[in-house]
Amino acid sequence: MILFENVTKTYPRTTRPALDDVSLEIPRGEFAFVVGTSGSGKSTMMQLVMKEQDVSRGRILVAGRDLDRLPERKVPALRREIGCVFQDFRLLPNKTVFQNVAYALQVLGSSRARIRQTVPETLELVGLAGMEKRLPHQLSGGEQQRVAIARAFVNRPPVLLADEPTGNLDPDTSLGIVQLLDRINRTGTTVVMATHDTVTVNAMRKRVIRLDRGVLVSDMEAGDYTTGSIPRIRLDEEAEAPRRAAEPEVSDGYDDGDPTAYDQDGESEGLPPIGRDADAPRGKSGIFRRHKAVQTSDR
Repeated sequence: MILFENVTKTYPRTTRPALDDVSLEIPRGEFAFVVGTSGSGKSTMMQLVMKEQDVSRGRILVAGRDLDRLPERKVPALRREIGCVFQDFRLLPNKTVFQNVAYALQVLGSSRARIRQTVPETLELVGLAGMEKRLPHQLSGGEQQRVAIARAFVNRPPVLLADEPTGNLDPDTSLGIVQLLDRINRTGTTVVMATHDTVTVNAMRKRVIRLDRGVLVSDMEAGDYTTGSIPRIRLDEEAEAPRRAAEPEVSDGYDDGDPTAYDQDGESEGLPPIGRDADAPRGKSGIFRRHKAVQTSDR
């Protein structure tokens, strides 16, 4: 799904590369943490996957596309297949929860019937059923981040990138957000999360890719934040996202609060069921192919 081959990224007027000869593979359906201190290259890696930056050397493939050869006119199509979650939520302050999530489908030209079906399904998945009419300022930080995750996932993208999504949250809320991302991963979506949240990474025991000053220093399956390189072993632990009790029925807040605004002619376009993607097999104990072995200890 995501392949880095000897990738180096050097920004103008700098001498040290932001990423230095990084090679790794993240298969379809993987959940991977990218960890490291500030300036280690985590955000640069995310920007390269989104093609917000270009490599200085090496090659990146995302969903079979060679990004170095991807024409500029095809970049929007690439980004439609990648959901993004950020530390600062980036919600529209004057739009309701429903409207914020629906917006991601509107820009893709989805029908009103599909929006009316898909948005409530997604809000239920992230534990926000019954909160459609609330505005962002009426939500806690954790709830706002759940709205941001719903917006990123509502189109069922094959890849979801999360750049420090728990940076503004307390530890308990942070763990709940990452467990939600884990639940989304179990629908078949590849999840890559950049973070320096030691407690959450150690609790989840997922794949951990560690960067230090742009260099890939360890890559572990079922790893933690600080341990050196160890053999990668598949781990299939089930994690359920918390469910919020439904509040009294309210308007979805969309189209001036008229919940019938999307009742148009034509059939509703359904979503794939919540559950494991049949086209995204995940072995119970198989070891994924490593593009480049990393044999190094802690720095």
